[in-house]
Amino acid sequence: MVIKIFAITCLLMIICSSATYGFIAWLVPKTYSTDLDVQLNKNVNILISELERTSGKQSGFLFDEFLLNNDVILQLFDEDNQEIAVPSQYNQVFPSVIDGNAIVYESDEASYRATHSYLFAFNDSKIIYTLCVTGDSQPVNQLINTIDSIAPILMIVIILISIVDAVFFSIYVTRPVIEISKVSKRMSELDFTWCCNEKRNDELGILAHSLNEMSQKLSLALHDLQTANSQLKEDINRERKLEQNQLDFFSAVSHELKTPITVIKGQLEGMLLNVGKYKERDKYLARSLEVVKSMEGMVQEILTISRIKSSGVILHYENFDLSEIIKEEYSLFEDIIIKKQLRWHEDIQKGLMIIGDRMLLNKVINNLVSNAVQYSPCGEEVFVSACNIEGNIQFVIENTGVSLSDNDIPQIFNAFYRVEPSRNRQTGGSGLGLYIVKMILEQHQAKYQIENSALGVCFTINFEKKVN
Repeated sequence: MVIKIFAITCLLMIICSSATYGFIAWLVPKTYSTDLDVQLNKNVNILISELERTSGKQSGFLFDEFLLNNDVILQLFDEDNQEIAVPSQYNQVFPSVIDGNAIVYESDEASYRATHSYLFAFNDSKIIYTLCVTGDSQPVNQLINTIDSIAPILMIVIILISIVDAVFFSIYVTRPVIEISKVSKRMSELDFTWCCNEKRNDELGILAHSLNEMSQKLSLALHDLQTANSQLKEDINRERKLEQNQLDFFSAVSHELKTPITVIKGQLEGMLLNVGKYKERDKYLARSLEVVKSMEGMVQEILTISRIKSSGVILHYENFDLSEIIKEEYSLFEDIIIKKQLRWHEDIQKGLMIIGDRMLLNKVINNLVSNAVQYSPCGEEVFVSACNIEGNIQFVIENTGVSLSDNDIPQIFNAFYRVEPSRNRQTGGSGLGLYIVKMILEQHQAKYQIENSALGVCFTINFEKKVN
């Protein structure tokens, strides 16, 4: 592009300069010749006015003086168109007729300009004479020769100036165009980290400024689009994960309900057919009732999960004393604690007021105490503490004599997960307790963790003083 603009600019400048020089070379000689004719005509008119006040015999000094001051040829004709010798102070004869009408030129005829005729009469005669004046064209020819002689040098100068000017002009014109072209290429690659620093005030400067504004707007739009796309991907992945979790949950529910239903079915069929050991109906009816109660508990847990996971659920926030709920737990599990000879230790600060759903948080405390009592071996200890630490309420429950493997801790909050490999429901429960605890605490934006301690397993919850 630079070479193309340089060649076109250089060629146009040479053509324009050459045409201008040619026009000047043609016009100047003509103008100069016209100026000479005008001056000559003025001088001749002065001569005529003086001749009309002079007699023919005394006009010789006027003609001699005029010829001396002007490079011209003079011819004088009478009324009969006979050429009369031009009077001179060296020729006292007047009028003197010259034989023939031809003008004798001292040099080439082409060196003389056009002839002009003037009519006048001497003051001593009534004869009308015609004065023909032919100007010398030598000054015009010298001017033409001078112009022709400098033409080669001037053409070289024109070419050099045209080349230099074309170089600067092509760089000046193409520099912003090239920069804008590079910018547009980067824009096509969605790269908006550039800035066009063109400070010109013409159309190219306006274009560069417009590109800068467009780049900023496109960069913001692209950033917003990428953010929205990333958010959309996260939402899609979250929805897929939720959908997969629901499928896994229903699959686990089906599996968990299938086994007790099969047990009840077998026991009822045995009792109906009065086969073998099932003749003792009261014994197996009692067992079937235990299985039904277990299923009822599981269904209640599932309903609780369904309520918490419902998109339209509304938590009933209220300001209540958490310490009172914790203290009530001992009385609920007192029989089991005594039966298993567990040692119960409480360190609960009074007046621990928090804002949250009282019923759901009561469920959290109940599940954690139930797990600690249920999974502690006989004769072990259960430590329960609650206090206010820098505005946050911390609840800690620890049961001794047990521990969790490194594989169990990451999965312990999953639905239907039991630590016992045998998944024995006598000790393993429904597998939904800690899953429910997790959902409720996340609803209340509380921080929680479970870990092995020096004595056993410790579960810690940190409530903000005001739960939003």
